[in-house]
Amino acid sequence: MTRSALVFRHMSDDTGGCFPHLLRQRGFDVSFTEWHMGETPGDLSSVDLVVVLGGAQQVWEETEHSWLATEKAVIRDWVAMRAKPYIGLCLGHQLLATSLGGEVGYADTSEVGVCAVSFDDASPVAGRRSVTQWHSAEVKRAPEAARVHGSSDLCAIQMMTVGTHAYSTQFHHEWDATTVRGWSSNWQTEMNKTIRSDDGYARFVGHVEDAQPQLTSLTQTLFNTFMAEQGW
Repeated sequence: MTRSALVFRHMSDDTGGCFPHLLRQRGFDVSFTEWHMGETPGDLSSVDLVVVLGGAQQVWEETEHSWLATEKAVIRDWVAMRAKPYIGLCLGHQLLATSLGGEVGYADTSEVGVCAVSFDDASPVAGRRSVTQWHSAEVKRAPEAARVHGSSDLCAIQMMTVGTHAYSTQFHHEWDATTVRGWSSNWQTEMNKTIRSDDGYARFVGHVEDAQPQLTSLTQTLFNTFMAEQGW
C-alpha cells in the first residue's frame, strides 16, 4: 500500500532538500501544500505523514500572513488531537511549539552555518553533532506536551518530540550538499546578506561539503528512527 506524505511549504523555491527523496524511497507519495500561495490542505483523512518545512516568515506574523493562524490550527489538530505523524523543520519546529502552547521569539543571536548541537541520551543521535542552521527566531518555551532532546550554545531548544508520533528540529537536517549547491540566486544572496560577506554562501557550501558524512548520518538516523517508531 502506498502511503501519503503531505509537505507544507512556505516558499516556492524550497525543494524540501533530501526529504522528498527519502520519503519516495520508503514508498510514499509526496505532495505539497503551498501555504504562502493561499493553498490549504483540505481533508487530511488520506494523509499518513505531515512534514512542515522552514520559511522566511515568523510564526507571530499573522497580520502579514493571515494563513499562519489556519496552519497552526491544522497542526494542533493533527498532532494534539489526532496524534498523527509529524516532522517539523526550522519554521515547522517553531509552528509545532506555538501550536501546542509553547512560546517563540527572536533569538538573542542568530545561528547560520554548520554548527554544533548536543543531544541527550534519549535521542537516537546522542552526543554533540554537526548540523546546518539558518534562523533568527527560536522556541523560547517548549509546550508541556513536548520533550526537549537537543540544545546548542546559542539555542536551548533545538529538538523536540511529542510522544513518538511527532518530532521537530530547529536545524535543517533536510539540507545536504546537493541541496545547498542548488539554491536559487535569491537564497544565495540572502545568505550573503545574513552573514554580511560576499562569499558567505560559498563558504557555507564548503562547510556543508566538509561535514557531509556527519550530516548524512544524523539525517538518516533521525529519519529512520522516526519511521521505525511509526511501524513503517
